[in-house]
Amino acid sequence: MTPRPRRRWVLAAALMAATAASGMLLLGPAPPKRITLATGQPGGVYDAFGAQYRHRLEHVGLHITTVGSSGSLDNLARLLRGDVDVAFVQSGTYPFTLDPASRLRGIAAIYFEPVWVFHRLGPGIDSIASFAGRRIAIGPAASGTEAVATMLLREHGIDSTRADLRRLSNVEARAQLERGALDVLFVVTSFRDPLVTSLLATPDVQLHGFRREAAYARNFPALTPLRLPEGLLDLRRNLPSRDTMLLAPAALLACRDDLHPRVVEQILKAAKAIHASGSLMDPPRQFPTLEGVDLPVHDAAQVYLTQGESFLSRTLPYSLLRWTGLLRLLVLSAIVYIPLVRILPEVAGWSVERRLSQLYGVLRQAERDLARARTPSELRAALAALDSLCRDAEPLCDRIPAARQRDVYHWRMHVAFVRSNASARLGSLEQKTPGAA
Repeated sequence: MTPRPRRRWVLAAALMAATAASGMLLLGPAPPKRITLATGQPGGVYDAFGAQYRHRLEHVGLHITTVGSSGSLDNLARLLRGDVDVAFVQSGTYPFTLDPASRLRGIAAIYFEPVWVFHRLGPGIDSIASFAGRRIAIGPAASGTEAVATMLLREHGIDSTRADLRRLSNVEARAQLERGALDVLFVVTSFRDPLVTSLLATPDVQLHGFRREAAYARNFPALTPLRLPEGLLDLRRNLPSRDTMLLAPAALLACRDDLHPRVVEQILKAAKAIHASGSLMDPPRQFPTLEGVDLPVHDAAQVYLTQGESFLSRTLPYSLLRWTGLLRLLVLSAIVYIPLVRILPEVAGWSVERRLSQLYGVLRQAERDLARARTPSELRAALAALDSLCRDAEPLCDRIPAARQRDVYHWRMHVAFVRSNASARLGSLEQKTPGAA
């Protein structure tokens, strides 16, 4: 390869690299290889689902670190601090979180998790107001259970001055209720939680059913009325023993507004695989959904759940999705710059040829003027005009690149040739016409 073509390819490569670097700054960082997911209490449903998400996402190349927590409010606080990237949270808890910059985003609702209220107060209890003065477990501090239980109790006039409110883990609350050290237990969890079937099967422990479910739903939009049919959870033991109306927030996936769109897509693909088939309490193909998400929705989740999965996400593995932005820039820059570096020399060459044509046009016109001269005085005038034209042409010669200056010197040789012929003719005319000088 000659030096000139080599310089062209070096220029093209440099332009492509500069474009790629600029594009990466404008497009932002590539999708991460690793994220952190906040789940919930050890052994709980969030913890179990966290393991499923970790398995599916690591299979496509997105590594997940799961961390336990007290629950939804704790998870939202961890998101705001930047301790985690994604978290399971409960609908209805976002209003209890201070987010002045509106950095938190919802990805999707993924299943219903009812409010289960178990008590040892006998079958005649038909209202939460009857829990006044009792020992009540309202979930761990900073949990979704604490938020919902406090909200419902306050609506019925019960606070810490009118009842013994205890912030206990699910395991500890269950143990205290079973041995009679507790009167009421609130817990927000999936029907899959072993705590639910265990307490349903415990003698002297009743599951509270909510009457006036339409009024509750109007007052608390995050709570959806769900009918729990008799025997649904265990046909053999007939659990529950009667139809019961429950109120259910939705379990949500939440993140910050800076979570990469490609990560959101992968999380939603995993959510579809895990939750779309439905369950005993969740209709098939209802989840994941934007319905019930009470945080501002992440843009990528909005697009995915309303318009479908992107072509790149459907066809490329995550390991390649991380580089699609850079690959697009490189392809586009190659399409632009490679032809450009091939065309530019041609354009420059055409410009040089045009200038040389102008120089030879000037010389050809001067040669015609010299040929038309019939007397020594006319010939001397034409030679003076040739000299003047040559001086005027110097700026044009200077604009011709150094690599083509040999053509300028060829032109000057031709000027000298024309001038030499004209000078010889002038000498001949002066000899034939004495006194003409």
